[in-house]
Amino acid sequence: MSKRLTIAQAQQQLPNLLQELTDQPIVITQDGVPVMAAISYNYLTELLETLDILTDIEFVTKLRQSITQADEGKTVSWENAKTKLGL
Repeated sequence: MSKRLTIAQAQQQLPNLLQELTDQPIVITQDGVPVMAAISYNYLTELLETLDILTDIEFVTKLRQSITQADEGKTVSWENAKTKLGL
């Protein structure tokens, strides 16, 4: 569960918020309604990378096919894969 702060609380605690930011955002509310979130820079870059990957339609299509093949047991052993790759 994400931590929630009012705007006033966030303003007061701003110098210390960095220590609390991990992989969960801190939700900032106004009149009890979420209006923004504070997240770490690392978490932001991870989210942006994920969005970049998920907006690549060709990649997502291949990923879904791969997941389906794995679910159906259509896999290649590590030894066989290394041989095919010439390793």
